[in-house]
Amino acid sequence: MHILNRESEETRSYHMDKLQIADTLQTAHNEYFSLLMKNYPTFPNDSLYADFGPPELCDLATEVHSCAIALGSSALARLNHVGLAVLYPFDNPVDLYNWRQYVKNSRIDHTTYASIAIRIDGELKRLRRTLQLGGEAAYDSLPPDLFLVSKERYVQIAPPAPSNPTLREETSSIHIETLNITNAVDSAAVGRLEELEKRTTVWSNVSNIVSVLRSLLGA
Repeated sequence: MHILNRESEETRSYHMDKLQIADTLQTAHNEYFSLLMKNYPTFPNDSLYADFGPPELCDLATEVHSCAIALGSSALARLNHVGLAVLYPFDNPVDLYNWRQYVKNSRIDHTTYASIAIRIDGELKRLRRTLQLGGEAAYDSLPPDLFLVSKERYVQIAPPAPSNPTLREETSSIHIETLNITNAVDSAAVGRLEELEKRTTVWSNVSNIVSVLRSLLGA
């Protein structure tokens, strides 16, 4: 009986650890998205961060990567299915610089990344609630795409390498997924949310990411 009690305590502790990891991931996700939007590559910026962005972005990205890994293969697969690797494509200043140049040159609107962040926010909410209900084993057995919209709506086949040998050498080491910026549906949805949040907090109370957008609007 004593052994069973000890095993039960260890199991409860394990569940709490997972929930704490999910909470830590959520906090890092919120901080990262806020900092990313405040220093988004296409926004006017004459600060010292204009080329690289604030270095904290790399630390927060690493924190998110680590938490997602620690949550297990199922959580990692589901978060990546909605675009975790697209929103967090760097963990060092070299890749951060390359990503910023890519976004600038491709003129990718911030609403594309905001829509991915909102979907990650939704999956984190589902994960945390499932853990609170003691459904960790059930969550771990979920198909990676159940209830989710795939990042493939954004990702397209990367363009062929340029014919210029110098350019080919420069681009071969950049591991940034190409976004399909012609898909405007999600961007329109985020744009409408931003307009709505100028007058109400209805969705800010549902999604932390929308709350960040609202704060950036100065509403």
